Amino acid sequence: MKLRAEPYTLELRHDIKDSEQGLRGKLNLEWCDGVLFNVTVKENIDIAEYDVIQWNEQDKSILFIEYKNSVQAYKNLKAHEAQQNKDYALNIARAFGFQKYDFIIVVKNLEKSFEKKKGKSDVISLDKITDYSPEFESTLDELDYVDKLLKKYDRSENPVEFSREIVINELKKLRDKIEQVNK
Repeated sequence: MKLRAEPYTLELRHDIKDSEQGLRGKLNLEWCDGVLFNVTVKENIDIAEYDVIQWNEQDKSILFIEYKNSVQAYKNLKAHEAQQNKDYALNIARAFGFQKYDFIIVVKNLEKSFEKKKGKSDVISLDKITDYSPEFESTLDELDYVDKLLKKYDRSENPVEFSREIVINELKKLRDKIEQVNK
């Protein structure tokens, strides 16, 4: 099966690893409408793999999970690789029309002393995934910024003084955000 949203194609891998069965059995499925396992993401070439993708259509939210079957496999994952996979997750979520996303790394036998972040990604022990509720982030940075500006300039308590320079700088920031997304 292939799912497409330009420029991304999600393809299911048909190999089911025995090591991933523990993850599948412990997933929290209460919040989601659908689940995909073993997904390869292509943008002309393979760019990322996710062990699980869960989504909720009504809530427009999507969760990407990378699973590490051992602490050593987790240690071998570089922070910049985790950050890159999170960045891809954001772009994929946007392309498929989701308004919120999360990317987490799940590790089997993760000790309490290990870091709980890799890059900017949350790291969760396999034992805790059953109770995990995603902490979604917005995929719509530009609209979030507009909301921030509206709150800033529309408040009646401690009103902000308007000046030509401030407004022009705020609009330039917004333009840059929109240009970044449309590259």
